[in-house]
Amino acid sequence: MRVGLRWKTLGITLFAPVALALAAYFMVQRNVQEHVDSTSIHESLEHAADMFEVMLAARARSLDDGAHVIAQDPRFIALLTLDPEQRDTHFDFTVRGIAREFNRITAADMYEVFDRHGGLLTSVGSSASQPGARAAMLRQALRGQPAAGVLAQGDAHYQIAVMPVRADRRIVGALLLGKRIGQPLAQALQELMRSEVTFISRSHITSSTLRLESDRRTLLGVIAKMDLESVDDLRTMNALRVPGRAQTWLTLVRRIPHTRPQDQQLYVMQRSYDPETAFMNRMQHDMIVLALLAAVLALLTGLLHSEQLLRPIQRLVRAAQAMRQGDYTFPVDVRRTDELGYLADRFIEMRGHERTYVSSLEEAARLKSEFISIASHELRTPISVIRGYRDLLAEGTLGPLAPQQQQALTAIADCLGQLVRIAENARQVAEMEGERLVLTLEDFEVERLVDRALGNALAAASGRDVRVQSRVEPGLPPVRVDAERFVLALTNVLTNGVRFTPDGGWVKLSAYRDGRSLAVEVRDSGVGIAPDRLGHIFGTGIALREVLNHHSSARLEFRSSGLGLGLAIARGVVEAHGGTISAHSEPGHGAVFVIRVPGFVERERSAA
Repeated sequence: MRVGLRWKTLGITLFAPVALALAAYFMVQRNVQEHVDSTSIHESLEHAADMFEVMLAARARSLDDGAHVIAQDPRFIALLTLDPEQRDTHFDFTVRGIAREFNRITAADMYEVFDRHGGLLTSVGSSASQPGARAAMLRQALRGQPAAGVLAQGDAHYQIAVMPVRADRRIVGALLLGKRIGQPLAQALQELMRSEVTFISRSHITSSTLRLESDRRTLLGVIAKMDLESVDDLRTMNALRVPGRAQTWLTLVRRIPHTRPQDQQLYVMQRSYDPETAFMNRMQHDMIVLALLAAVLALLTGLLHSEQLLRPIQRLVRAAQAMRQGDYTFPVDVRRTDELGYLADRFIEMRGHERTYVSSLEEAARLKSEFISIASHELRTPISVIRGYRDLLAEGTLGPLAPQQQQALTAIADCLGQLVRIAENARQVAEMEGERLVLTLEDFEVERLVDRALGNALAAASGRDVRVQSRVEPGLPPVRVDAERFVLALTNVLTNGVRFTPDGGWVKLSAYRDGRSLAVEVRDSGVGIAPDRLGHIFGTGIALREVLNHHSSARLEFRSSGLGLGLAIARGVVEAHGGTISAHSEPGHGAVFVIRVPGFVERERSAA
């Protein structure tokens, strides 16, 4: 498919701005994406996690300091030094009162006092520890070592400190202080770090700032698929993208400090990915708009440029097409001072020279045709006179002839035949070139036409050892042709095959139906035709040859040549019938000529 110059110009004009816009779009998208993914949200989440752990460490120190101060208070120590036999209802009331007084200072969610055997004396906080959860740290404290950690029980986490109480260097009990890691802390972190916070104990959420229950279920589903026990330090894990119902969350999962991996006590920091990517989306939108504007501007520029460039070129193309059809007056109308204007001026000059040259060629062709026609006509008179005197001499009217004179008359007769054939060929060529060839069309059987042409060729090929055969497809209907001229065309093709086929070779003619046309194929085993001459064998021009290499014969001697008008006449006759003639050949492998003419007459119509 041929692409027009206009589209090529538009393509070249659009390529650069569109390519630059696309390159800029993808570069900006990649850079912004990398910035969002690697810097903005990740750093804020890491900072929020660090801040949370700093807050836990500060609360742990506060609990430890408060427990240490209370455990050294004399009143507190004095109560724990009493023997169990001295304890009564008044003792329990006193311990509870002192515990509540101290808890007003510490504001602990858990405030529990134990004796030296680990028995619970009082619990005055809003929450109470479970025996199984506190057992390990309580035993450590009763052995004289302060303990600290995180308890996960029920729907909450608690950060606790267990302090041993000593009197006279012996352990008389233990004090447990604890603060809840829950919703208040999560909300404080949310306000401070602009992040959503969730605390998870195994597969249960103890507290979360996520408002939608679907987001909480999705988060639990993602964490359930993670192999957290195989990772010693969750700090090595990157943030995850967790899709929510309304937005996508960038999620950071960490263990709560001072918890074991198998306990799966986790805190999760989340920030919405969508607000952070809004800038990227705006940039993408702006870049797309910019690319479209660039494409539109480039398209308008390309259209204007191509119109200015193509209009004069299209005028020149139309003028060239008109000139090819013989019209040398088509207006060019290119008034420019640039290279296109220069080209238009040179084209007009060239067209003028071409018109003069073609006119001279047409005049020369006309004169040549007239000369050939007149010469062939004028040759008839001297040929007739010579033939008349030759007949008188041959009949003995002018006296008896010696044998040598009889031989001379025979040679004169042969030469007269050649002259008549040359004159007739020249006349027919002149008629074809002058478009004066008039056909007398009648219906003829194809087999009769082929037999006549075959007889003419065999008569002309007397003395040659070349087999000339024919085959006609049975049942062919009659064909409407000018019999004399069509037989002449077939004869010329057959004699051409005989002329260029060495003795011992063959020439075969086949006639068959090809659709609605008659096809006649002439195939020979001769020397073939060179590729550079194959396109000129049907020309009417007389080829110039070296005189020493020219050999003419009336008996179709091998490779003899005449004026070379036989195939030209065949072409003219076939084309006058509305048909075509073509040739195919390979040097050394013979040649194939195919004649196709329309004009089959159906049997019913012929009978009518």
